[in-house]
Amino acid sequence: MSTHATRPRLPRTTALTPGRGGQPRLLIDAPAGSAEIYLHGAHLTAWTPRGGRPVIFTSRRAIFDGAAPIRGGVPLCLPWFGAGVSGDRRPSHGWGRISPWQLSSVQSRPGGGVQALFALERDGIAALYSVDVGEELGLSLSLRRTGGPGADEPVEAALHTYLAVGDVTAVEVAGLEGATYLDKVTGQAGQVQHGPLRITGQTDRVYASGAPVTLSDPALGRRVSVIGVGAANTVVWNPWSAGAAALTDLDDDEFASMLCVESAVVGDNAVRLAPGESLSLGTRITVASL
Repeated sequence: MSTHATRPRLPRTTALTPGRGGQPRLLIDAPAGSAEIYLHGAHLTAWTPRGGRPVIFTSRRAIFDGAAPIRGGVPLCLPWFGAGVSGDRRPSHGWGRISPWQLSSVQSRPGGGVQALFALERDGIAALYSVDVGEELGLSLSLRRTGGPGADEPVEAALHTYLAVGDVTAVEVAGLEGATYLDKVTGQAGQVQHGPLRITGQTDRVYASGAPVTLSDPALGRRVSVIGVGAANTVVWNPWSAGAAALTDLDDDEFASMLCVESAVVGDNAVRLAPGESLSLGTRITVASL
């Protein structure tokens, strides 16, 4: 769907301008918070609550060419996650994060925030994505089956949120205690989380839990909560040093300043949608001092 459709009326707190690589982006500078969202992938690359520090991590080596996925921010993984339930879907994490989205509307919200709505229709799926920017960040995604080929394919979705941290080795992640998870590093399923999670090496886990997760970050003196809405899964990912070295769009040392905590509906929770049926997934991110 073209990004050159009729542009919506923009509040004075927003602007649609060329960003890195000349790519179109929506800049939000509202009383309650600021943000940057690229139309490529409807990709949020920055959010800062008013008076606070940046909460979202984007790599300094991220590629902005309108084709490659952007490293960091909040990539939209849809309509499959990774290689999909079948294990052979391409491209990795689906087409949502590498497609141009249409900016449908932008409006001011009570409390000094801004809501932006993005739309994309492809391969028999109509996607709507709402980004609420303020003192909290609210993300809401809806995928509706319109028909077309692939109607029998299960649908997955993940809000692949990269959180900025001061030192990932000092971070403690609470809220997943007792949950089972698939460890994608070792390939072991049915593992159980005992106590809070600490990041001590390469981490790639899909938890069978959509409960709220709180990340305590002593280096930045704050607590970040990720509250899933309609989320059956939580994904936690950090590539560690070896994984970062293998990624051309991530500097070798950047693994220490990010941690992905993602609200998701993936794997065994994938949904088969009949025409007219939809899958909804959201996340709310809040920040407080430690």
